[in-house]
Amino acid sequence: MTTPAPSDVLIVGAGPVGLLTALTLAQAGVSVRVLEKEPDIVDSPRAAVYFPSTLIILEELGLLPELLEIGFRNDTFGTHIPEFDYSAVVVTEHIDGIPYDYQLHVGQHQVARVAMEHARKLGVEVLFGHEVTALHEDGETVAVTTAGAEGEQVFTAKWLIGADGARSTVRKLAGIEFEGHTWPERFVATNVYFPFDELGYQQANFVCDPVNMAVIAQLDREGLWRCTYMEDASLPLESYEERIHQRYEWFMQGRKDYRIGSSSPYMLHQRAAETLHKGRVLLAGDAAHATNPCGGLGLTSGVWTGVVLADVLGAVLRGEESEEVLDRFSDERRRIFWDVVTPAATENKRMLQEADPAKRQEDLQHVKALKDNPDSGALLMLFAYKVIGDTLRPGSRWKDADPSDRVAINIGDRQGQIH
Repeated sequence: MTTPAPSDVLIVGAGPVGLLTALTLAQAGVSVRVLEKEPDIVDSPRAAVYFPSTLIILEELGLLPELLEIGFRNDTFGTHIPEFDYSAVVVTEHIDGIPYDYQLHVGQHQVARVAMEHARKLGVEVLFGHEVTALHEDGETVAVTTAGAEGEQVFTAKWLIGADGARSTVRKLAGIEFEGHTWPERFVATNVYFPFDELGYQQANFVCDPVNMAVIAQLDREGLWRCTYMEDASLPLESYEERIHQRYEWFMQGRKDYRIGSSSPYMLHQRAAETLHKGRVLLAGDAAHATNPCGGLGLTSGVWTGVVLADVLGAVLRGEESEEVLDRFSDERRRIFWDVVTPAATENKRMLQEADPAKRQEDLQHVKALKDNPDSGALLMLFAYKVIGDTLRPGSRWKDADPSDRVAINIGDRQGQIH
């Protein structure tokens, strides 16, 4: 067994949240080590759309120019209701006080890789193939034991951040409950080469249908798209790939000229940890709170939880704040999840799969109203700023990030992205 030199902060999980959090801490002068059980950054299909509220983070951390070269800008959003032969397109336009009038489409793994490259330049050590198996706190330090090709190792730090996903090992080892529920459906995310635009799809889309709901978005300039749909979780998991072609028959209107790049089935959660701070353990990303992905609020809120945590934890390490701020961090991020993210994501999911004819008609009217509203693009764009919340201290790096009180359109009482 080996025991490397301690660090200020250990982060478990080398996804975008873990690595963006690591970079934010490193830019504040904190020594950070990241542990990841996989052999490399995972590139399975996951969230790929970054709202203007998240672009603030990417620009502040110095990553946005590189990511704009890798991904692309999008300012359109389509809502399709095939039953009524209706489609609505909303275009985001410039708003005074908002620095971005577009969304960035880029793979989650690409964001993680760029963040890792920047973090390593600042001395962050990222170790792959290290699976956490045990956790132990001792006064002013916390230690984790890992298993891997190099055998058993023990890593120590002043603080431990679990950013290791909805099935977080750190959260479980810390004895923190994951409150909420798991949805009965299974999501299947697929990356596929197919010209969806030739069938009237925009670069980002909702498809509302009680059987064939979908979220469809373009991923890159080379013709790769994401098509994510739901299926009954009672169907055999091992044969999900065989059913992809059946579902494509509907989405692609019978066309067969597609090539699947990758696919990933996963369960949907509406859960948050009972606390994001217990002893010397902290949580961020899906380890802290996991939502259904309809509307992209999971990635948005997860990243914001990570960078707000990095700011307050850095202040604690410098002696500028007492540890009490970490409890306030936990309370505020749980509030954002339950009061902002969950109602909106739940409503999006309901609308996408609604089966009641009367409610489908009502949803149609809401979509038409959004299309006819000259502020529709602004409303869609501004809603994601609500996940920033209270940044908890006057000297926060993010204290001016939320522009909502500086623009003419008030979204304070708005509970959803569509209506």
